[in-house]
Amino acid sequence: MLATLVRFSINHRGVVIAIAMLLMMYSIYQLSRAGLDIFPEFSPNLIVVQTEAPGYSTQQVEILVTRPIETTLSGLIGIDHVRSESIQGLSIVNIYFEEDTDIYRNRQLVSERLAGLINLLPEGVGPAVPVPMASSSATILTMGVTSSSKDMMELRSMVDWNLVPTILSVPGVADVNVFGGDIKQLQIQIDENKLRQYDIGINEVADAAKQATGIFGAGFIENNNQRLSLSLTGLPEEIDELAQVVVKHIDGVSITLGDVANIDYGAEPTFGAGSILGKEGIVLMVIGQYGANTLNVSNAVEAAIQDLDKIFADNDIKLHPTLFRPANYIERSVSSITGHLLIGGLFVVAVLVIFLFNFRTAFISVMAIPLSLLTAILVLLELGVNLNIMVIGGLAIALGEVVDDAIIDTENIFRRLRQNKLLSNPLPMKEVVYNASMEVRGSVVYASFIVALVFVPLLHLSGITGRLFAPLGMAYILSIMMSLLVALTVTPALCYLLLAKDKLKNIEPPLINILQPYYAKSLTLISRSPYLVIISTILFCLSGLSVLPGVGGQFIPNLREGHYIVHTSSISGTSLQESIRSGNQVSKLFMDIPGVVSVSLWSGRAERGADTFGSHYSEFEVDLDTSLSGSEQQQVLDSIRDTLNNFPGLRYEAHNFLSERIHETISGYTTPIVVNIYGNDLDALDKKATEVAAVMKTIEGASGVQVQSSSPTPLLQIALRLDKLKEHGLAPLEIVNSVKTAFEGLSVAKYQEDNRIFDVVVSLPENKRQTPDDVRHLPIKTAGGLLLPLAEFADIRQQSGRYNILHQDGQRLQSVTSNVVNRDIVSFMNDLEETVFAQVEFSAEIYPEFTGAAIEQAKAKEELIVLSSLVLAIVMMLIYIAIGSFRHVLLMLINLPFALVGGVIAVLITGGGLSVGSLVGFVTLFGITIRNSIMLVSHYQYLVQEEGLPWNLDVAIQGAKERLPSILMTALVTALAMLPIAINSDNPGREIMGPMAAIIIGGLASSTILNLLIMPAIMLKFGRFSK
Repeated sequence: MLATLVRFSINHRGVVIAIAMLLMMYSIYQLSRAGLDIFPEFSPNLIVVQTEAPGYSTQQVEILVTRPIETTLSGLIGIDHVRSESIQGLSIVNIYFEEDTDIYRNRQLVSERLAGLINLLPEGVGPAVPVPMASSSATILTMGVTSSSKDMMELRSMVDWNLVPTILSVPGVADVNVFGGDIKQLQIQIDENKLRQYDIGINEVADAAKQATGIFGAGFIENNNQRLSLSLTGLPEEIDELAQVVVKHIDGVSITLGDVANIDYGAEPTFGAGSILGKEGIVLMVIGQYGANTLNVSNAVEAAIQDLDKIFADNDIKLHPTLFRPANYIERSVSSITGHLLIGGLFVVAVLVIFLFNFRTAFISVMAIPLSLLTAILVLLELGVNLNIMVIGGLAIALGEVVDDAIIDTENIFRRLRQNKLLSNPLPMKEVVYNASMEVRGSVVYASFIVALVFVPLLHLSGITGRLFAPLGMAYILSIMMSLLVALTVTPALCYLLLAKDKLKNIEPPLINILQPYYAKSLTLISRSPYLVIISTILFCLSGLSVLPGVGGQFIPNLREGHYIVHTSSISGTSLQESIRSGNQVSKLFMDIPGVVSVSLWSGRAERGADTFGSHYSEFEVDLDTSLSGSEQQQVLDSIRDTLNNFPGLRYEAHNFLSERIHETISGYTTPIVVNIYGNDLDALDKKATEVAAVMKTIEGASGVQVQSSSPTPLLQIALRLDKLKEHGLAPLEIVNSVKTAFEGLSVAKYQEDNRIFDVVVSLPENKRQTPDDVRHLPIKTAGGLLLPLAEFADIRQQSGRYNILHQDGQRLQSVTSNVVNRDIVSFMNDLEETVFAQVEFSAEIYPEFTGAAIEQAKAKEELIVLSSLVLAIVMMLIYIAIGSFRHVLLMLINLPFALVGGVIAVLITGGGLSVGSLVGFVTLFGITIRNSIMLVSHYQYLVQEEGLPWNLDVAIQGAKERLPSILMTALVTALAMLPIAINSDNPGREIMGPMAAIIIGGLASSTILNLLIMPAIMLKFGRFSK
């Protein structure tokens, strides 16, 4: 089949080249229309259920809301585990499904179960609803709005009714979380003194307001020939009209709402607040849909809001469109990688020209690069795989290898064509090109399959590792397979077209002429002492591998996105106003750090957001100058942490956005180190978590150690006295309704203002909802008509309660988290586990779980080793099929530890650790190393079996000399293609690929030395070739 394909390509070279050009042009067209993203979709198979429970304490939410939801959903098919968090007034349940299940089907199953839950939840709670599914990066854009003349209510109305609907209309947007501003309400603010004056209770005012206004349908009337819809008008809509609504009629005098309340527009009690560059404003986080393309959606949102520029300008509103734009990192990364790929491509051309000393052969070989990579991209796009940093990384790694098959083929054809001219009866050019191509074809095919095969384990990794690295493996494998196809078809066709009729000079390229004599002398010298060489090689490998256990590890390197997320939290119960005030101080200090461009801040949580943040929590978006290098960005991060260290009592975390999202996907938290402690007794869990946190702080490298639910939250407990209620003829719910109306507000109706809908709410005015005394003095009307303070019917005292309660699979837990600085996370986790078990006592009821990025890396490493071992066995079978000698297979594997040592040395020189990306680099290296060994050994077989030469030192040197150009070229091409990416790898787009490239270069250097200098001596001494 291969022979037929090669012969067809030579005979129909015009057709083959035309098809190749058409494919390349179509690939370029498809590439121009393709979207770009940061990473592959690594979001877990997760459905989030959010349930509002206004006024309920944390313990009430846990027992009355969260547990029923967990119980209802626990029996669904395909559930992996369930996490939940209960806080005051809110329940969040995260349902994680198994990876191989359909996320949309899972969402449907959850929705069906939740539909039957309505009657199981307490009154005033719910409904329990699945939140919109977000992409793995979640936030695709953060923008802000400020104004020097508009108040925060006007600004929020503009945002809610103009900006947010415009953004939500963009395909790919899941939701918009809004922080800050005042949501407009028509408020009936009760005057307590007027209630006492007219002997009217709060519930009476609420009942009157309910009867006063609203938006209603009235049905229709119908007779034999006509139907008339009924439209009710005349309901009070304006403030002065509502003020005339009668609350009570006493002795012929009507007491109206205006007599007992102040009716005016006011602000809904806020969940969150925002600030931009230290100025009060509104922050909007645009959330991308699951599977949405970050760059495309970002561009679409920016195009959509451009139409609002005139409206904003006319209303003195300033839009800050890019407080955080992840797409910037995509664009910088792609620009960086593509730029370095072009430099690498130029290096490739230079190597080919120098070694082959013929521009035509160099051109033929180089054509494999665009043809292979572009057709691989085309196949990926047709398979529905979007371009992202990992896909581009796979293509970048393959850059130096896709040309290898073409180099081997072209170099051999070029050499055979020159030799053919020396014959007295030269063969036809077609036969020479065909025979030369077939001479190396078998080994090239096997070698290409082996190189591609070593990447198969990446396609079968589980968890977030698999979701991140599988597209890289797919891109690499497709590139190698496309390069093989090019080498079988386009390369022979171009060789015949451009070389067959060329006046080939019958001389070796100058560089080869210089190298070969020295190379032959070196081989002769080495072959004299094979045992000494072998022992030296073994000692070198052992010494290099001995340092491997001391090399640290991390899941992924620090990503240089040009943006940092800073989380801060103060004492639980801190007001929003105080959080914003102190946050603005921090923002001003951040702005003084060189390299910081903008700082935005939000505190609390968004009204529709599925976050469980309280008013004591704040988050800063710190955007940096795009020109900063990786080291300069690290300096900014260090300065941010130094600044925060000057605020005693302020807990903080500072990360880049993508690393945070990856850590959050792994463990549920934004830090790489997490210790979960399980048990039932909350106080015992708190105590044990405090002990673990104390131990964690003693571990070298620990930073920002936090117990996730440590500080108690202040609580004002209202304990009803049933004897007093009985004495005054009151039902308990009358008290409950009065308190809820006064301090939470009771929505009694809706009213319409143009095309906008607002709530009509009864409550106390804001200045009467601030202190415990306001609660104690709340007037309650008795059955006898008396107005008495709430303190007469209840014991009111301040206590402390829990801010949140965490569950996993229905069991309570407490979590301790930490960052790691100036140390690798793997050794940190090892020390942490050992120290915790040595110093903290656990029982059967309370036990720990260590999780986070270090555990995920260990899991990925284990899977990769197991899968790679299976692949190695298959590779050995393929080598055996190609070589036909098990002895030679074992001898060729000697190259692997030599390559490993070179990779380890590269890690030590670059000062990096072993990440998952580094492991992928070693996998790549092994495939390339085996390819070069196959090329040398298979050529020895050809010389002995096909040309009938005896196996001796002269033939070993001859075969090595003939393979010297191709082995050197393929090694140099691969190394130089990687070199621009390996240099300054701590920069955008190269953080993951840079260490991989350095390992490949280091391993190639050591394995090429072994392959060229030591392998011939080993094969001469231990190899067995026969005719």
